[in-house]
Amino acid sequence: MKTNFSVSITKQLAGGIGLLFSCFIIYSITIALIDEATVRFVAVAVGFVVALMANPLADQIKANHLRSLGWAVDVVLVASFCYSTWWFFEIKEQLWTGFYIGTPENLFAGALGLLGVLEATRRAWGWSLIILAVCFVSFGFAGPHLPGVLQHFGMDLSNFMQIAWYSFDGVFGRVTGLVFNTVLIFLILGAMLNQTGAGDSLIRISTVLTCRIRGGAAHAAIVASALFGMMSGSVAANIAGTGVFTIPMIKKQGYSNNFAAAVEASASSGGQLTPPIMAAAVFVMADLLGQPYLLLIAAAALPALFKYISLFAQVYAEALRLGHESSASDEIGTLSRRDWANALLFTLPLMALMTAFLLGYSPSMAGFIGLATAVAVGLVLSPEFRRNPIKIVEAFSLGGISAANIMIAVALIGIVLGVVNETGIAIRFAIAISAFGESYLILALLLAMFGALILGMGLPTLPAYLIIAIMIAPAIIKAGVEPIAAHMFVLYYAVYSSIVPPIAYGCYVAAPIAGGNPLATSLIALRLSVIGLLVPYVFVYSPSLLLVTDGFMWSELVGTVIRLLAAIWMFAACFAGADPVSGRLSIPQRLIRFILGASALWPITIVWLPGVLLGFLLILVSRFRSRQAV
Repeated sequence: MKTNFSVSITKQLAGGIGLLFSCFIIYSITIALIDEATVRFVAVAVGFVVALMANPLADQIKANHLRSLGWAVDVVLVASFCYSTWWFFEIKEQLWTGFYIGTPENLFAGALGLLGVLEATRRAWGWSLIILAVCFVSFGFAGPHLPGVLQHFGMDLSNFMQIAWYSFDGVFGRVTGLVFNTVLIFLILGAMLNQTGAGDSLIRISTVLTCRIRGGAAHAAIVASALFGMMSGSVAANIAGTGVFTIPMIKKQGYSNNFAAAVEASASSGGQLTPPIMAAAVFVMADLLGQPYLLLIAAAALPALFKYISLFAQVYAEALRLGHESSASDEIGTLSRRDWANALLFTLPLMALMTAFLLGYSPSMAGFIGLATAVAVGLVLSPEFRRNPIKIVEAFSLGGISAANIMIAVALIGIVLGVVNETGIAIRFAIAISAFGESYLILALLLAMFGALILGMGLPTLPAYLIIAIMIAPAIIKAGVEPIAAHMFVLYYAVYSSIVPPIAYGCYVAAPIAGGNPLATSLIALRLSVIGLLVPYVFVYSPSLLLVTDGFMWSELVGTVIRLLAAIWMFAACFAGADPVSGRLSIPQRLIRFILGASALWPITIVWLPGVLLGFLLILVSRFRSRQAV
């Protein structure tokens, strides 16, 4: 009992630190009198402390007599990190002037700091990031002994410590500052919207508006998860937040447990790709590309739209196969004035956010304006929020904890990026892929896709995108892909790694809520997301789909839209085994639809045009036969 009380106290303290961190983030945005080095260091230190206090080691030890050892380990970790912090500032002048030397004292203090970052990341995010970092660090030390293109000069301990800890390229590097300055405010905004009741209102409105369609509950889950997912920095967090409401709704309509979980996982992953927020990864992308934010959300609009049209089509076809009918009129609720007023809890902050962007405000200031609007709208329109102003404090606390967890993950990624820059592996990888791309672009893209899926497995959206953008995006740009298309390409697979087995961490969150099997859920989610998985290839070969690329052509865009629509319906009918005209489909009929859908996506006119025409002809013939049968 005493240990449980201690754990509860530490978690409450973590919440209090999260609250203070949110205040610090807002202070740095609105007043901005803090130097960049201090901001980065505070962000990493807070991430370390919150990760340990929110996930104390004693809470992970089942044997009561060993829990005291867990507390002792945490105390040692905190003391060690404090020592490394103090030592960092002791030799800060050496770092600025370039006179740093890898003395035993410097190496010891740096090692303590890095071990603290590793353990804090493990507590907050599990083993995936740790394994990734260890692999890259091992690669850095083993350089002289590696074969062929992997060989490099290698690193010694002093060199590594300077790269990873005692520089502004590793743990405290540019990416750490970039994420702090552009992303964290949106995590606080997402937490505030949740506290105002915006999430509940989205689910209510989505349900009423989509329940007249076959499979209405699943469609409602898609809409709600897409809207709320764009604000979340994690597929898993989005599934956990909306899935507890949407998955039971889908199951109640007669869908299987695995299908219900797969719909939520697919929709939540798509939310990370939905403008205008895109899980805040778009702000990092804008900085890496040196492009305006508004240009990038314009580029992301049509691919995201087709991803969701495909998901709607797949759910509709599944409803046809199961024989579901649309809801009767008397079963459909109506939206009251209160419901429409609650819709403003989400739309007004989003409108304020976009207006701030259009007026030229920075991403962080625009996020602050959206946050202030969310608080004001919540106080005016939500009686519960107005009666319980403590919800504002809770939102700041939860948002600060999310921000701290992201910062400790980004700090660890700083180690990876430091090794990548030092060894030159990203350049070598780019040269290797571009060699394929000169003659066979499709091979270069396949290599990039598998690399992105592997690097992104088990990671939240932003850390996954950061690693993949540094490692893989330059490679396919060198192979001849436009920079915006290349970064969109890797972002898509960074996100979809959350539903790809064997890790499929999004499905491991959704499946227990539905009472399903994670692997089966993952396979269904892949089927539901087939167009989302293929659409990056479409906009690489037909960049007009991104609207803002060089050489934009209306004819290419129109052709791409037509063939995507044809492919969406052919694949939906094929995988579900039913369509509204022919009803249940035989194996040969499904195979024909699969071939026509695949040909519609092929980027050569002589292939896709006959596929599209035959697809529409098939629909017309099926409709004619169904009328004759009647």
